[in-house]
Amino acid sequence: MQTKKIERSSFNKHGLLKHIFMLGLLLFIIQPAWTQNTEGNSDSKEQASYPDLQPAGFLQTHFSAYDIAERPANFSIHRARFGFTGYISKNIRLNLIAGTVEPPNNEPALVNAFADFTIHPLFNLRVGQFLLPFGLEGPEPIPKNPAIERAFSTRNMNPFRMFRDVGVMAYGEHEWMNYSLALVNGSGANILENANPKDLVGRIDFSLTETIMAGVSSHIGTYETPSFEKLDRKRWGAHAEYKNNPIYLRGEIMLNDQEIAPDTREQSLGGYLLGRYKIAKKWEAIGRWDYHEPDNPDNVYQGITLGTNYQLIGASNLSLNGTVYTEDDSNTLHYMVNVQLQLVL
Repeated sequence: MQTKKIERSSFNKHGLLKHIFMLGLLLFIIQPAWTQNTEGNSDSKEQASYPDLQPAGFLQTHFSAYDIAERPANFSIHRARFGFTGYISKNIRLNLIAGTVEPPNNEPALVNAFADFTIHPLFNLRVGQFLLPFGLEGPEPIPKNPAIERAFSTRNMNPFRMFRDVGVMAYGEHEWMNYSLALVNGSGANILENANPKDLVGRIDFSLTETIMAGVSSHIGTYETPSFEKLDRKRWGAHAEYKNNPIYLRGEIMLNDQEIAPDTREQSLGGYLLGRYKIAKKWEAIGRWDYHEPDNPDNVYQGITLGTNYQLIGASNLSLNGTVYTEDDSNTLHYMVNVQLQLVL
């Protein structure tokens, strides 16, 4: 009995020292950002201007109609988010956003809860719950998506709720390249992690010309199921973007490779091509081809979306999308019509 107590005491001691070391390391990393604000700035008026927080949020109201009897046409509040963003010091920016209605279950959820520590153009830190740096559509705030919603392939090949997780991310840029590298729980937004191994998610972009950008993404980690505590998963992606007003083009291709049981793996492949053309100052037309091939070849999804967006003011707009798609080997065509009114603070 005495031996067990000594072992437990030793374990607790080492665990405490480990946490103290990690806390000290984090403070050492963010200390330059803190001191840049508290030192070398004698302007008391500028100091007194912090915190500088502004309200932020948006409302997305939908009308959706389908050709499937089990999915009747309906009006809905698709998303409703509100919070605050801004600087609490010269080099620390806070982003705190909550969702009163979040898909797919229309339940309240914490969306963003992170702080950015500006240290150097090549190295900055983000700590908290944030969008993960995989691909183009995933880390893009949803109000900026030209086609109302992310592509079917993007949504189905993403394992994280709301495309977010909790952890720490380093990011920076230098002339023709930028990068983001995140270490996260691996369980998704607002979900506690039950396993020690963490997930690594990263993306690097290269500016090939003034109008063309290309990059790659990766995700390496583990996940658990009711039957298994630790299963391996990997994701790989490549993306490209072309911007030359009035034309905007982008595309992604993604590969998922994961265990579904020890020594049993499944793979899925997906991607999309999206184009946007600015017709007039407030009008634009969009088109998207979408493809998703799961491990079961009988459930291949292919879809084409055509639509138009009308800018009301700022990022607020009225959008109309129509999608024709097949989702199995029967090649039966289905359609969906979606109208969205988006109002952004």
